[in-house]
Amino acid sequence: MTLLGSPALGQAPPIGAGLVRQARAEIMKIRTTNTWWLFLTGVVVFTALALWTNGVSQHFVLYPQLSTMNGAEKAQAIAQAAQARTPAGVAMIATLMMTGGQFFGVLFAMLIGVLAVTNESAHQTATATFLATPRRAVVITAKLAAAAWFGALFWLVSTVMDAVITPFYLHSQHVSVSLTGWVVVRSVLLSPLAFAIWACFGLGLGALIRSQTGSVITGMAVYLAGLAAAEITFHLIYNFYPHGWVLGAPVIGPAVASTVMITPGRAFAHAPPQWAGLVIMVGYAAALGVSGIAVTRRRDVT
Repeated sequence: MTLLGSPALGQAPPIGAGLVRQARAEIMKIRTTNTWWLFLTGVVVFTALALWTNGVSQHFVLYPQLSTMNGAEKAQAIAQAAQARTPAGVAMIATLMMTGGQFFGVLFAMLIGVLAVTNESAHQTATATFLATPRRAVVITAKLAAAAWFGALFWLVSTVMDAVITPFYLHSQHVSVSLTGWVVVRSVLLSPLAFAIWACFGLGLGALIRSQTGSVITGMAVYLAGLAAAEITFHLIYNFYPHGWVLGAPVIGPAVASTVMITPGRAFAHAPPQWAGLVIMVGYAAALGVSGIAVTRRRDVT
């Protein structure tokens, strides 16, 4: 005899209800550790640092120190300042400030995704988790949802800081631009996707590489070294195969695709548009997520 509306003994609950319940459980698992708020503290610190460094660098673009430059340098600095004061240039500065902190923010999102799955192996709690929820695909999907949730939280905190500081900064530099303009809004709206996608990227990586240390090092290498590695690799290829599309090909690297995704206009000289970076990042996250589910379903848990 079973209670009305509850599954029979030994019968798994409906997938939808089980997924929601498991996602809440996974969020609670992360919340009961110190890791998430340490990462959140890192997001706050690096966002503040990014706002400072971006603000200083853009100040010297808008107001170059001409007295320290020679003739050619003065002409170039004056041209850059004039370009920065155009509507497009000011929108770029506003976008840079409104997405300040994302470079390290998405790194923390990726790491929390890695830890969400590797902690089970490190603390030998995977057996209990899979006994409570036999559908392993539901468990990994719930972990993906939890990782994305914390990624979105990191984005929210970073963006609130950006939104508070940016108007004061632009006013102090005597430039005016609407923060509700589409160029700025589009990049801000793509930012939470970047945080969530990198969180899913990290979780998929952790599902494929069981070692917590190995997956953390791999993830950081892909992100931190990936940008430079992609640029160097394709510039070397360009030396032997001088076609313009080769210089835009670094976008296939996750770190480059993430940068292209949130940068209005062109992230670099031959960069594809923003939507290309978004498609590539979604593809990486989906591939790692599906692979992680497939591997976890076949893997023995002890």
